[in-house]
Amino acid sequence: MKTMLSVALMACALLTLAAPARAEHNSQAPARDSVDLNLDLKIGGEGFRLGGTVFGLEGVYGAWLNGAVRPDGFSVDGRLQHPERAYNFKFNADVGGWLRRSLRQFVPFGYPGPGDGV
Repeated sequence: MKTMLSVALMACALLTLAAPARAEHNSQAPARDSVDLNLDLKIGGEGFRLGGTVFGLEGVYGAWLNGAVRPDGFSVDGRLQHPERAYNFKFNADVGGWLRRSLRQFVPFGYPGPGDGV
């Protein structure tokens, strides 16, 4: 008799806890009637990050751009985000060697380049 009573009490407790969760699941989310804008700008010693996000009525739109300086040049990468699809891009520019060759032609006293022993 005690086990039947304890099983019944546990079943009632379980149903009491589970019923509100089921009721919340069936309710619809409130309609969104505002638009939020987030902007982000970070500048450091080696690069930068510029980004933004718009939480709108139709979904999330966003974009960000990262830039970094490397020993041979620079790199830029970013992302454009649409509610249905996102586009990523990356650009690496190795301008160190090109810049050294160009400066060697225009600087009269010479500019050390690759293979010059410097």
